[in-house]
Amino acid sequence: MEEEISLSELFATLKKRLSMIISLGLIGLIVAAGFTFFIATPQYNATTQILVNRTTESAEGMQLTDINTNVQMINTYKDIIKGPVILNEVRENLGTNLTTTDLSEKIEITTEENSQVFSLSVSDDNPYEAANIANSVAGTFQNEIGNIMNVENVTIISNAVPNTNQISPNNLLNLVFGVLIGSILGICVAFLLEFMDKSVRDEQFITETLGWSVLGSVSEMTVDELEAKIETKKPELNSRRTKSRI
Repeated sequence: MEEEISLSELFATLKKRLSMIISLGLIGLIVAAGFTFFIATPQYNATTQILVNRTTESAEGMQLTDINTNVQMINTYKDIIKGPVILNEVRENLGTNLTTTDLSEKIEITTEENSQVFSLSVSDDNPYEAANIANSVAGTFQNEIGNIMNVENVTIISNAVPNTNQISPNNLLNLVFGVLIGSILGICVAFLLEFMDKSVRDEQFITETLGWSVLGSVSEMTVDELEAKIETKKPELNSRRTKSRI
């Protein structure tokens, strides 16, 4: 017969190893705090918004098809912005030691559905440098896109400004994860130790698991019972000593 584990036994195991679970939770918190505040490099984000309209030859002005075409062309603008044509000039303008690959990895371009406006975001460990790179990329794109494509109307809707609120790491979230991971590890270790403990705990293990018969049992005395036993033995010992002297 397979041994069944009741909820009461599970809670008893957790209660028995509660100090170990709490200790591992605190260790997880300390490790997460050490990584968050002393190892991880804070990252900051700066964003600029750009509007691009392709040149139209229609005398009636921009039509709906032109707007749809502009929206679809944003993916092309992404590749151009993150390519060496734009970023090489950005490197020269900023005088930075970053490679075009390093700059490309810092840039993220996002768009809203059916919108001609796209956002150019730059992440860096310095909020002022992030804003400087974002504005430089946007300005370079505005100046050079006309030489690359049939585009003349590029508008920078909003310039990037330094944002001193870090985007990563998330301090509170990291600390919560540290406590959770440490506590879960403690619970797993508690159940593992309980599973590996093969000592006999009750008569049910002998009768049901081993199939043996119980011939007798030895009760474990409490501390009060032991003290009471010792007190009763002391008068008997003193009386024996008195008789031996007589």
